Amino acid sequence: MNDIYTIKEFQKKNRKKHLIFICDHASNFIPKKYNSLGLSKKYIASHIAYDIGAREFCIEITKLLEQSCFLANFSRLLIDPNRDENSSELILSSSAGIKIPGNFEIKCEEKKLRLKKFHQEYHCNLAKFVKEKKKKNKKISLISIHSFTKKIGHVKRGIEIGLLWNKNMNLLIPIQKKLIDNNIFYGRNFPYSGFHFNYTLDRHSHNGLIDNICIEIRNDLICSKKRIKKYTEMFTNIFSLLLK
Repeated sequence: MNDIYTIKEFQKKNRKKHLIFICDHASNFIPKKYNSLGLSKKYIASHIAYDIGAREFCIEITKLLEQSCFLANFSRLLIDPNRDENSSELILSSSAGIKIPGNFEIKCEEKKLRLKKFHQEYHCNLAKFVKEKKKKNKKISLISIHSFTKKIGHVKRGIEIGLLWNKNMNLLIPIQKKLIDNNIFYGRNFPYSGFHFNYTLDRHSHNGLIDNICIEIRNDLICSKKRIKKYTEMFTNIFSLLLK
């Protein structure tokens, strides 16, 4: 583990196929020098700082399937690794109606520093990791794990799972079939669209040349070990099909 990312590998034997789980929003960590970006502990512990439950789910599913995962060790409030370097949402001055003082009118030098230290370092090492796995395995697939809130504003989100994709639908079809078999209420490119929020997967799948999909899980469903267990068991059965 280093300051920017963590790699966990549970692969016990060489297989023709390998799954790499990626969690861009795994952490709410903000270095001390940023003074929590002027936010209270309440907000640093909330969904605006990271995807609640996503890290724990990602590690557990990786362990159960004996695969690999790549996790961010910094909060998206510092800089969002799932946004293009030129995106207006790369460094937010507010999120979910909450103002982020430490991101107000940040200087060009500070933006460049965060880009280099966090965003570019993260993606450079993720690219190396994907390349390494491609050499060792005949086929790899990238699966990004995120979580979303039960409601946005006053609007409830009834779905349990969101399947996001952009240029490659090869994993979508078998996964959605299994969700239907399990009576899971899911959304396709909902609650977010993979056409707009798919930077990490687009970049490291080389615009869809490597099979990939983003799994969004409602965060109240993976906010405890007991609840995580239910969904990791279900997805272990689903993802096992991708390894055959």
